Amino acid sequence: MLAAWWLALAGLPVFTQPVPRIEAPHLSAALAVAARRISLRAPCYALVCPDAEWTGRRPRALPPPTAPGARQHLPVPQPRAARWLNRRLIGLYAPASARDRVLAYARNWRVDTSYRLDAIRERDTQLRIEVGTGYRIQPYVDNGTAVPGPVARGGLTVSRQFGHHARLKQRLLVETGRENAYLRQSIGLDWQLRPHLVLHSSIEMWHDTAADGGDGLTRRSGALRLRYAF
Repeated sequence: MLAAWWLALAGLPVFTQPVPRIEAPHLSAALAVAARRISLRAPCYALVCPDAEWTGRRPRALPPPTAPGARQHLPVPQPRAARWLNRRLIGLYAPASARDRVLAYARNWRVDTSYRLDAIRERDTQLRIEVGTGYRIQPYVDNGTAVPGPVARGGLTVSRQFGHHARLKQRLLVETGRENAYLRQSIGLDWQLRPHLVLHSSIEMWHDTAADGGDGLTRRSGALRLRYAF
């Protein structure tokens, strides 16, 4: 009885692929699998099969050794100038600076903190705005008010380039305190007459609201200079 069951199990096919009769015509299914005469992998007609076998990469071939006494080609180090030429030019430029900053100022006559903003920063036009607060120690020093104490300061600077020969620059500075306000304004024009000859002209105005008994006083001055660069 046991022999009949063993023959029945040994004679049944254990896979869906039919046994090729050419390779193993005289063996049963179990014996053919044990003898590795057939494959148990199910047929796959897709481009990528889930049970595909792994194939490793081919080993990298090593270069043949040089013959004894043969000349070897060693890498020649490049000079510093050649390395700079082969380097990317974008690495030679620094990023643009910030348009705004906070500045601290401390001297024997004034202590303050100001905020500066470059509102316009182009090739031919620049506009800078400054605002800040501080404490006045000595009166009238560095365009200040007449009474020591807390002050508020503000400034405006405009610069304009006209062509390649002329530049106009204007600066306005205001400081106000508990008793008065002080204002200074200057306008300057630089004209390049020749490559080494420049004409400088400037006009300045100062106004103090506490001068002349509280009625205010305005002063003006101008200058004209000719500079030659050797």
